[in-house]
Amino acid sequence: MKTYLLLFLPLFLYANITLKELIDSPKGHVRNFNIWQYMNSDISAAEADTAYSLVDGYNNKIFNRYAKITQDKTIKEQYRCSRLDVDSLLNETNATCINHSLDLRTALKLNTLQRRRVLKILENKYPNKSELLNLMNSDNFIVDALNSSEKNYLKLFNSLGNVNREKYFNIKLSKERINALAKEKAFEKSIKYIVTDPKMRHMQESLLLLEPHEFSAISYFFLGLNALQFKATKKALFYFEIAQKKAYYQIDKDKALFWKYLVSKDSSVLKELALSSDINIYTLYAHEKQGVNVENYFTEQALKSKPSEINIQDPYIWEETLAKIRQADAQELNTMLEEYSSKDDDVLHAFIYSKAVKYKEHNYIMPYKKATKELSNDNKALLYALARQESHFIPSAISRSYALGVMQMMPFLIKALAKQEKETANLNEMFDPEKNISYAKKHLLYLQKHLYHPLFIAYAYNGGIGFTRRHLEKGTFRKGSYEPFLSMELMANTESREYGKKVLANYVVYKQILNEEVKITSLFETLTEPAHTDHFRR
Repeated sequence: MKTYLLLFLPLFLYANITLKELIDSPKGHVRNFNIWQYMNSDISAAEADTAYSLVDGYNNKIFNRYAKITQDKTIKEQYRCSRLDVDSLLNETNATCINHSLDLRTALKLNTLQRRRVLKILENKYPNKSELLNLMNSDNFIVDALNSSEKNYLKLFNSLGNVNREKYFNIKLSKERINALAKEKAFEKSIKYIVTDPKMRHMQESLLLLEPHEFSAISYFFLGLNALQFKATKKALFYFEIAQKKAYYQIDKDKALFWKYLVSKDSSVLKELALSSDINIYTLYAHEKQGVNVENYFTEQALKSKPSEINIQDPYIWEETLAKIRQADAQELNTMLEEYSSKDDDVLHAFIYSKAVKYKEHNYIMPYKKATKELSNDNKALLYALARQESHFIPSAISRSYALGVMQMMPFLIKALAKQEKETANLNEMFDPEKNISYAKKHLLYLQKHLYHPLFIAYAYNGGIGFTRRHLEKGTFRKGSYEPFLSMELMANTESREYGKKVLANYVVYKQILNEEVKITSLFETLTEPAHTDHFRR
C-alpha cells in the first residue's frame, strides 16, 4: 500500500495530468475521471487516441470530448449521428445513423410526410422502430396505439415523456386491458410514471382494476399510494403488506410499515416499526411517537495515536481499498479495522466498522472539525447530514457523474465557485476535505437564501435549485390527507426523493448529537407551511 501511495500521489498534487501517468495508473473509475480531465486539456489527436484506449468501459462524457479531438472517422461519425438535429435527421440517408439519433419523442414531433421519409430508410433494417413509426402515421394514432400489442403500447407509453402521456394516454382502460399490460415486464416502469404524475388521473383509476401480479416491492408500494388517493384503504393496506414482505432493503420494509400505520393507526404496527435496526425518517417517527430514543449509532471511536498507513485523500488508493472492503469476510474486516486504527483513519475506520457490524450500529461521526468550527450547530447538522449521505465522509470519493470529495461537488459548480472567489479551479484540490467543505459551505449559503427546510435544501443540493423550485410550484406539500407524506413519496425523481428523506433523517440525528434536539413530527408539519420552508411559494 505504501508503494502504491508513492506511485500515484503526484497525480493529485498537480493539475496537469500526463499521458504517462494515465498509462501507469490502474484501470477503473478513477483513471476514467483523469482521462476525462486529460481530454479537456490541450492534447493532440494521437494523445487522445492513446488515452481513449485506456478507458474502462464506455463513458459518454469522455467519448463526447474525445470525438472532438480524434481524427478517427468512425468515431467522428458516431458522434455526428448522436447529435443530429431534426433538419439534419431528415436529410440523413444512413439507417444506422437515423436509428441511433431518432427517439420516439422526436418522431412524434415530425409530420406524416417526414415520418414516411424516415420510414423508407429504416423499415428493412429496423422493423421494430418502423412498426412504431407506422402507428404514429395512422389516421387514428391514439386509437391504434391503445389497441396495439402490449409491448408496443408500453414502449410508446414509457418513451414519449410525461407531456405526451398526459395528452394521449390518460384514458381509463378496461380491466382486461390493464391486466394484459401488467403481464409485461415494462409495466412496472409504467406504474411509477402513472402514480407520480397527478395529471394521469384516469390511468391511476385504471390501476385499481389490477389483479394480483408478480410485481416488485416498489411497484406494490406505489400501487398502495395510488389506492389511497381513491380512498381505497383496504386495497392500500393489502398492497403495503405485500410491499413489506417483498422488500429487500430494511428502509423499504420500514416505509411500508410506516404507511400501514398511517392508514390503520394500529399501535402494534408502530411498535414493530420502532424495532427496526435502521435509522430513517420512518423509524425516527416511530421512536418519537413511542417516546423512545434512537441509540444504535456512534459518533466517535477509540483510535490510536500513531501514523496512518494510508493516504485516504488519494482516489486510486480509496478505489483499491473499497474493492477490498466489499469483498472482505468478517475476519478480514476485523483485520482491516486493526490496520486502519490511527486517529487519522477515523472516516475509513468508521466506514469499515459499520459494515463489520452489518449496519446494526450506524456511523454518525463528525470529522473535519477545523473546516466546520465556525458554523452554527444547525448548519453543522445540515452539512454533516449531507456529507454522510454524499460520501460517508470519504475525501477521495468520485461519483459516476464526477461529483468529487466529501461533499460530492460537481465540476461545473466548482468552476463557478472558483470564479466567484477569483481562484483557478483545480478539480484535484477537491480531494482535500477542507477545500471541498469550504466550497460546499458557499453553495449552501446560496441555497439557504431561498430554502429554509432541510428536506428542500437536500432536494436542491441533489437535483438543483431550479428542479426544487419547479417541484414546489406544482402544488406539492400542501395541507391534505396523508400530507406531507404523499408529496414526499410521489416525487417523480427517484434519486432526489430518496436522497431527501435520508438527509432529513441524518439532520435529526445530528441535531440530537449537537444537543439541539428537534422533533421529526414538527419538521413534517412545517413542510405544509410554505412561509416557513421556502422563498418561492411565499
